[in-house]
Amino acid sequence: MNIGFIGAGKVGCTLGKYFSQDAETVVKGYYSRSTAEEAARFTGSDCYETMKELISDCDMIFLTVPDGSIQDTWKRIREYDIRGKTVCHCSGAMSSQDAFSGIEEAEAFGYSVHPLFAVSDKYHAYRELPGVFFTLEGMESAGAREIRRILSALGNPYRTIEGKDKITYHCAAAMASNLVCGLVGQSIALMERCGFTEEEAVQALAPILIGNMSHIAEKGPAASLTGPIERNDIDTVRKHIACMADDSEQELYSLLSRRLVQMAQARHPQRDYAGMSELIESGLIGTGL
Repeated sequence: MNIGFIGAGKVGCTLGKYFSQDAETVVKGYYSRSTAEEAARFTGSDCYETMKELISDCDMIFLTVPDGSIQDTWKRIREYDIRGKTVCHCSGAMSSQDAFSGIEEAEAFGYSVHPLFAVSDKYHAYRELPGVFFTLEGMESAGAREIRRILSALGNPYRTIEGKDKITYHCAAAMASNLVCGLVGQSIALMERCGFTEEEAVQALAPILIGNMSHIAEKGPAASLTGPIERNDIDTVRKHIACMADDSEQELYSLLSRRLVQMAQARHPQRDYAGMSELIESGLIGTGL
C-alpha cells in the first residue's frame, strides 16, 4: 500500500512517520505549497513537485490540510484520474460524504481517519501515537480494510462510526480536551482570588488534575467521583455557589453539578439527593435557566 500526503503540517508529518513503521506500508511522500521537502526528509520519503505525480504514485491519499481547505483540495484532486484510489481526511468533525462530494462518480473511495489525540508537534508527536484510539468513517473498500490492517498492526484500537455521528463524536472529544481547559481556567481564577499567582495555582492543582484524569481513564468518571456532591454535603455546595463572583460562574458550577448529581445518584441509589438537586436547580434559576 503506497500512501501519499497532501499537506505537510503537524498531522501529515505525524501520521506519515507513524504509518511508515508498518512493514507493509510505503509512505511515498508529500505534496505541499511550502513544507513538503521538510516533511519528506523527516519521513524518509519523496517531495512531489505536483499533486498529479503524487496521486499517480499512491493508492491512498491523505488530505492533511486544515479543515477549511479539505473540500477545495478535493475539488483539485477530482481533476485527475483517481479511479480505485482511497482518499482520506483527518477532520474529527467532517464526514467523508461532506468532504468528498461526488466521489462515487469519480470511482474512488472516501474515508475519514481521526486519531483521538491532540497533535501538538510536528516531529515528536508520532512517539505518543501507540495505543491512541482512532475513529474511521466512510465507504467500505479495500482501502478501508487496509487502514484497519495498518492500525491493527501498529496496535491502535479503532471503531467505525456513521457519518451522521461525526459532529456528536467531535463534540465529545472537544468537551474532554478543549472544554476541560476552560474549567481549569475557572479553577485557577478562584485560586488567584485566594492570593495564588497563576503559576502557583497551576503547580498546586496539577496533582489533582493528573490524578483524577488517571483514575477516570482507569475506572470511568462515576467510579472516580469524590467531593461534596458525591458525599451529599448540601451545606458545602451552598457555600460554593455563594462564593461565586457572578451569575456566569454560578451557572458553570451549577450546570456541571447537575450532571454530577445524576452520576452520584446512579452510584449510590440508596442515598437521597433530592435536597442537593433542589439547591443546584435554585442556583440555575438565578441565572435565568
